[in-house]
Amino acid sequence: MKESDERIVFDGMTVPPFAPLKKNAKERFEEIRNLEYKEDDVILTTFPKSGTNWFWEIICMLLKGKAEYVKEAKVSVFLEAIPDLNVVHGLASPRALNTHVPYRWLPKQHLERNGKIVHVIRNPKDVAVSMYYHFKSSGNINDDCHFKTFLEQIFLSAACPMGSWFDYEKEFEQAKTTDKDHIILTVHYESMKKNPIEETRRLGKFLNVELSDQQIADIVDKCSFQKLRHAAETFKDLSHREKITDTGEGAIRKPPNIYRKGEIGDWKNHFTVAMSEHFDTIFREKMKDSNIQVQFE
Repeated sequence: MKESDERIVFDGMTVPPFAPLKKNAKERFEEIRNLEYKEDDVILTTFPKSGTNWFWEIICMLLKGKAEYVKEAKVSVFLEAIPDLNVVHGLASPRALNTHVPYRWLPKQHLERNGKIVHVIRNPKDVAVSMYYHFKSSGNINDDCHFKTFLEQIFLSAACPMGSWFDYEKEFEQAKTTDKDHIILTVHYESMKKNPIEETRRLGKFLNVELSDQQIADIVDKCSFQKLRHAAETFKDLSHREKITDTGEGAIRKPPNIYRKGEIGDWKNHFTVAMSEHFDTIFREKMKDSNIQVQFE
């Protein structure tokens, strides 16, 4: 963060500088926790920079039953960022909502009524690189901040948005162990990249959507990185993105670049051997009691 920024800390974690969280983080988190459930709600849960826009578009097309973009962008139903959470109440079912809040803050009714949750895991090294460029494009770190500095002083520190990647993922892993009704589907970012037809079909089955092979293929094609970026530039209504931009100190200073590369393994272009080994040491220690199989390649 820039030197003048003041971290917003709630429930032991740094929260992103969205206007509702800057105003009253506790109030917004409680509003999310108390969100009224609607039948067929789907919540996409991701740690920041784990492919939220991509997966949200896929989910919307699956629920719609066709490879057509919705005019709105995922930020229009981004629970912790939209100015007024009441806007989601009037949405028709099925609602595809999305959030970065940890499992313990997900809507209580959604969990009690076995609402479906799609949870995406991405290699944390790539998450760190993506977050670095996200922060640079939004003006939330100095232009001369090197990746090594960002990695040490933000991503691997208490300043990381939504807290530690390790804690976030382990909390979802723990929730999955008690998920007797199978309401959580875990999808790996890398698996979707490598096997998009198979993973999209698996996601559709979880959502109780029956589509033909051609329909699945069409959705995969429409949700390719280049076509999503083109849609964002030419078709999507991004006005909500402007609304969550707050010009106050420590806020998002300008809309960030959402579609940069969307690749697997870009971390290799940013981590030195020493940095990677240091990260691996931290990973082994933090995840020693975890069975999460991160795909680093």
